[in-house]
Amino acid sequence: MGKIIALLALFVGLGTFTFWKINNPGVVKDTYSENLHTMFALANTDQVDRVFLVDRFGNEALLERVEDLNWTYTNKATNKKYRANPSAVYMLLETLRKVRTREPVNKAAMDNAIKALASKATKVEIYDKEKNKLRAYYVGPMTNGGTGNLIIMEGTEQPYVGYIPNFQGTIDTRYITTEKDWRDKAIFRNDVEALEFVQVEYPAEIQKAQSFKLTKSSAGKFSVAPLDPSSPVYAQEQVNQDNAATYFEDFDVVAAEKIIDKKNKHIRDSIITTTPFAIITYKASYHNEAQVLRVYSLYNPTADRGDGEAGHRQKIQRYFIDIDEDNFFLGQHMVLRSMFWGYEFFFQGQAVILGEDEAQMTKSFPDNKDEIRAARAARAKENEGK
Repeated sequence: MGKIIALLALFVGLGTFTFWKINNPGVVKDTYSENLHTMFALANTDQVDRVFLVDRFGNEALLERVEDLNWTYTNKATNKKYRANPSAVYMLLETLRKVRTREPVNKAAMDNAIKALASKATKVEIYDKEKNKLRAYYVGPMTNGGTGNLIIMEGTEQPYVGYIPNFQGTIDTRYITTEKDWRDKAIFRNDVEALEFVQVEYPAEIQKAQSFKLTKSSAGKFSVAPLDPSSPVYAQEQVNQDNAATYFEDFDVVAAEKIIDKKNKHIRDSIITTTPFAIITYKASYHNEAQVLRVYSLYNPTADRGDGEAGHRQKIQRYFIDIDEDNFFLGQHMVLRSMFWGYEFFFQGQAVILGEDEAQMTKSFPDNKDEIRAARAARAKENEGK
């Protein structure tokens, strides 16, 4: 009889607790913050919407999520906002998730640890979409033993030795704060499916006839228009749709060799007074207005690639790319050349293959040509139904 009463009491108790829990869910506990070894880490970095980092040298970096690895970086000293380097964003999020503490700093090393944190630490503040502060801590220099970095939670007095499991090296370099480290070196990043048109104008008299505007309709069909009266006349039925699609597909990501910052403003001031090699204008559905970039050839008459053969790459290996005073780049010919097609390329019957020095024609398309066409037709059909 006693056992039955005990079981009934247990069931009633469980039922009461379950009813209360359902109606009072409260806040899910972050058990990571309650564990000595994971107190600085975030198990789920998908909830991170903003990260603010500031070092002792006056560098302040604000990272804000747009989507996935698409983040913006704001230099708080200048209040200028740029695309953040996706690789740097990935590294930071991985660090926020994986950082661990090896042990508390002992009393004998406490004074030196506090002094080191006061003079060399980087403050890290992490927020979610509702602007709730998820973590706030300081990351200092490497410990004397080289087993990790000093790390301390904001508002506390006990520093720890922080590290990342299975990683050999200092972790403070993962909490970067400078513009040169955070800025994305991509000249542009496009969703190719959202591209509406690309226009390339060649100002030089000898190249004007190759200027063009390539447009994609809502049904996914391409049309090509000349920009200069001297260009040959073709019917739109003659547009090689495969070549046009290939050109658009290469317009996803084009990266620069380096960003030329304001310290070298005199370089831009000099370059933009000259005639550009090409003026490229493009627009995607998510752009409020057309995007424009001007490309200037960096001519090197003494360049020698070592094989004694003359060619475009031998004389022009790099370009300056100007968008505005905050976005001035140095790019390599071998990376940028996919943008420099000519008007007639879109009307030739063969695929366009860019050789080392110039565009060359071949009589073959990729082996999966039919698959590419089928996928393109399927996308066009989907667009028609929208």
